Amino acid sequence: MENLENPEFLQGLIKNRLLANIITLALIIIAGIIALALIKKILTKFLKGKGLRESSLNINKVNTISKAIYSLIKVVVIFIIVTLILEMFGINTSTIIATAGVGGIALALGTQTIIGDFVMGVFIILDDRIRVGEWVQTAGIEGEVESVEFRYTKIRDFNGSLHIIPNSQIKNVQNYDRGYMMSEVYFNVSYDTKLDQVKDLIETVSNDLYQREEFKGAFKEKFYFFEINEFKDFSYRVKIMAEVKHGTQWAIGRACREAIKYEMEKRGIKSALLEHDNEKIQGK
Repeated sequence: MENLENPEFLQGLIKNRLLANIITLALIIIAGIIALALIKKILTKFLKGKGLRESSLNINKVNTISKAIYSLIKVVVIFIIVTLILEMFGINTSTIIATAGVGGIALALGTQTIIGDFVMGVFIILDDRIRVGEWVQTAGIEGEVESVEFRYTKIRDFNGSLHIIPNSQIKNVQNYDRGYMMSEVYFNVSYDTKLDQVKDLIETVSNDLYQREEFKGAFKEKFYFFEINEFKDFSYRVKIMAEVKHGTQWAIGRACREAIKYEMEKRGIKSALLEHDNEKIQGK
């Protein structure tokens, strides 16, 4: 009793208790960080495992699901840490949770929009709508999917900008990385170029691209003449198409346009008649 009445003893007791609380708080936070790091390491190791690489599962799909699971686990771990900290300061969290109920927890986590984002995120993952690493267009954004979380999806566009899109906005998805894709190429030739010459040029370019080592196994169907797409004043526009492996359509399209230009120069085919040339042809 005498010790309790001693101001110095009370001050020392308060300091010791405060120091103990600070140490406990630091240990809780450190334990949470270590737990998250271990979970992430386990998921990464699982993704790089030999069994998964040799299985029939799509690695991008597994990667997408694992990142979403990690995001959910992170929320749970943070919730546990906050609960322990509140308990440490004498706040009875079990009473708060029991009083608030499920509706109170949902309200605490966010608004109706956030809940909608979460629900849509679950459906995106279950429906296998998009996967990490795929090139998609959705919510007015086109780019590569970097991560699919339960609340939002990260897409990096061609210019390198990162777009964080709430999952509730991801409705219509154009996926460029599923199955075979159509590679379309357009080019103009002058009216004095016969259509048979154009078709012969297309066949030459098509065979050249098909035999290139860089595109080995990329073609399901080589480039072929599809249609005359448009008639202009001094030329007509030709459209050619090829069915290629997803993800290669852009590179193949660029290579095709370059090859067509070289072949047109080689054969002396013009992309359009000059106005005085057109007048000469009409005069004949």
